[in-house]
Parts: sequence; structure tokens; C-alpha cells
Amino acid sequence: MALMQIRRAALALIVAGTLAACGGAPSSPKALSLDRSKTEFEQVGIDETRDDVTALVATATRLGAQLAARDTRAASTAVSPWSVLSLLGMLRAGAEGETAAQLDGAGLGAAKDLPRAMAALTGQTAQWAGDPGTVPATSPPASPLFQSQVALLTAKEPEDRRVRPAYLDALSASYGTGVYPVDFRQDVGEPLGEWVAVNTGSTLTSAPLKTGTDTRLAAASTAYLAAAWRFPFDAARTRPSPFTAADGAVVDPPTLRGTVPARVAAGEGFSALQLDYGTTLALQIVLPAPGTPVADAASEGRFTAARIALAAAPSVPHEVSLPKWRSTSWTPLVDPLRDAGLTGLFAGPGLDGIAPGSPTVADARAAAVFTVGEKGTASDTATATAPETGPGPAPFAVDRAFAYAVVDTATGLPLIMGTVDRPGS
Repeated sequence: MALMQIRRAALALIVAGTLAACGGAPSSPKALSLDRSKTEFEQVGIDETRDDVTALVATATRLGAQLAARDTRAASTAVSPWSVLSLLGMLRAGAEGETAAQLDGAGLGAAKDLPRAMAALTGQTAQWAGDPGTVPATSPPASPLFQSQVALLTAKEPEDRRVRPAYLDALSASYGTGVYPVDFRQDVGEPLGEWVAVNTGSTLTSAPLKTGTDTRLAAASTAYLAAAWRFPFDAARTRPSPFTAADGAVVDPPTLRGTVPARVAAGEGFSALQLDYGTTLALQIVLPAPGTPVADAASEGRFTAARIALAAAPSVPHEVSLPKWRSTSWTPLVDPLRDAGLTGLFAGPGLDGIAPGSPTVADARAAAVFTVGEKGTASDTATATAPETGPGPAPFAVDRAFAYAVVDTATGLPLIMGTVDRPGS
């Protein structure tokens, strides 16, 4: 089945968190097919569990900060803290003993009722779900599209070792999803690649997941954002501008310029900028003070301080200059999660609530697709050169390595976080 046919067939099922299986020879890998309980998703309002949501926002910010600046060699990085938080929440639903305690200690335990809080956040993010394949490269939608998916791959097992029905009930009730049973004795790359392509608009078409014939659990997540700026930039004003990388090298990436309503704030060691998309989503830039490492700007404390300061700042016109960039990356999760103390997921025992025999996670990786252009995210608009204009309102120049987050300002939840060191590379 061609990729476009798969996408069209899958569109309605994407919103429900599933993909239809494709036919083929019995010996060939089949498309991923969701095994989900008939238990209905629990609709929970954010205000019904506000304290727990606030606690999980802090956990997501911590996870994102730990992952965003991990690859110091990357020209730019992008990771979805929300996708990773969803994965950990799903694993916590089947965790026991020390593994459960480790997950709680990593921040999930800060929510008094984790299943309801995750259901509330799942419902909040579902309002932006859609098909990335329908987004034109040069015309991001006025209403944001944020497609976040988690594929928890489970081995096809004999009946006495299959995923427990109670676990499937828990995933359906709190996350609106289930698991994807696969035969790890075959190559899962092709069906997983199709799943990735559907959920990233074919920006990514494969997943570097490492599995073997003895694998019982593996996980991949994707996050894709497409959204128009509330106040777009004029492509005629885009031109190369000097930008200082973390190592002191100066590059000249294409840079957006415009007088646009924006929020600006400052704190110890940083300044911050917020540009709004539609609804409650916004891009927040954390610019370290000159001489301050970008890793400092990407810390949990700086992201949180910037978010709080920007929420209190007025939206007024500023003369903004911001480099264009694009991040399409896979982030390995096993080593960072181990470093965070989550060893039980990979060494066991402790996931017996998922399936008998305490399966362990063989590999886990998170993908994110994020672009910044004149019209917004998922925009790659051609640029034209124009004469310099005269001075305007107070300037905010993003002219050195920085950290960023796409935030739901209604909850503070970071959907995507990352760093930019060499935009345009």
C-alpha cells in the first residue's frame, strides 16, 4: 500500500490513536495495528485536577530540560516533553515495586491522582490533533495542529504472557490508546516507519529503534507541530544576520525581522521572548546573557522562570529578529532515563502489571519535527531581500545560541523544547 493511501486511510484513526492494518503476504511485516480496550477515555477537565496538572507540568519541564541540551554537537535539537511524559505515564500504569517507586520519584508521584491528571492533559492536547500530511510546507494552519503519538510495541506472546486486559483498560481510560503487538522476530522497521511517516507528515519515514528476537517491549514517540503566527513576519525583510554559536563561531543564517506584538521579560542570566500562535500556544525563547552557556538557558529553572516572567509581561510591539531554523530529530531515551534513576524500566523486574514475566523496555526513542519561518511553524517560505528600514519599537535580537519551548500557556505544559546553536545548518 502506498504511503499516501496509508495516510488517507489512517486520518480518522489517528485522532482515535490507531492505524488500520494493511494486507500482505503472511511472512511480511504488517502495518502496526492498535490493540485497545473498549474502556472509554475518561474526560477530565484541567480545572478538576489543576494541582496535579501543575505538578506534572513541572515534571515535563524537567524532562525536557534534561533532554533538550544533551546533544551538545547538534546544530539544533527538538524533543517533546509531553510525548515523553505520556510514555512514562503509560509505563507507570503497569509498574510495580521499585520500578514504580523510581517513576514516582522522577516526578510522576507528585500527582496525587496520576491517571486523572494525565487524562486531563491528554484531553487538552487532543484539541490540536490532526493529520500532518494535510499541511502544505509553505502555509501553516491558522488553528494549530499538534500531533503527538506514542507507540508502545509489545511482543506477540502465548496467551499466558500476553498484555494484561487491566493494563489495556488503564491505557484506554487515561491516554485514549493501547499497545501495538508486533513479532520482534521479524524486522519491525517497515511498519514502524509507516507509522512514523503518517504522524510526521512524511518528514521522518523511519525510526532507529533497536530491537531483537527476545524483545518484549520497545517504544517510539512522535511530535509534530504546525501553526501560523498570530502576527506573521514579512518575508521581504528576511536576510542573513550574524549569529554567534556556543563555541564563538559566527554564522549568518536567514533571519526573520519584523515589528510584531510580543512579550519580553528578563531574569537572572537570561532574557526571554514570546511569540504567539493561535489559541493558547506560544513559542518562548530563552536567550542566555552574553558569556553564559546555552545549557544554562536550557535548564529547568531558566525555562520555568522565563515562563512565569513572560506570563506577567504585556504584549506590545517589538522589533524582533529571529533566525529561521528546522529541527527533525530522534532523541534516544534509554541512557537519559537511566541517568535520571529509572533503571528498573530496562533491567527489571517491575513491569509485571503490563504482562506476566515482568517485561523490560529494550529501547525507547522520541522524535520531534519543528520549523520556524515567516508564517509560523511548518513554514519554509522563500525569502526576498529588501532595504533596511528605520528604527522601530524596542528591539529584541536573538543573535546567539539559545533555548526554546513551545508552551500551552493555559497550563504551562511544554509541547516541544530544544536548543539552537547553528540555525540554518
